[in-house]
Amino acid sequence: MQRAQAKMLREYFSGVPVESLSKRYGYSIVKIKTLATEYKKGKIDIFDNPQKRRIAMSIMTHQEEVQLLQDKIRALEDALKLSNIKAEGFEVMMRILKDEYGIDLSKKVEAEQSKNSRKDTRK
Repeated sequence: MQRAQAKMLREYFSGVPVESLSKRYGYSIVKIKTLATEYKKGKIDIFDNPQKRRIAMSIMTHQEEVQLLQDKIRALEDALKLSNIKAEGFEVMMRILKDEYGIDLSKKVEAEQSKNSRKDTRK
């Protein structure tokens, strides 16, 4: 396959309109679509060896990136589980303090400031 045809097909598959390619390269629209069909069937190749290596490297890099993201997701899921366990433990401790010892540590928005702390802040 000629270099010009390969370049034209790469542009075609990247989304350049076939009419524009026909004018630029001098091939009929039917010929361009025929070449595209032959490429899809595997009869022709539009990439040379250096381009194939770059594509393979980018795919490997993509696979590595996917693996990295999956590892990050697992780490975040583990951190979320731990955080949920800690929050549940805190709630249990708060309930025990309130039920068994009568101590309510939950913050009340409308609670007034104690008399002792008012004296300390005025000094």
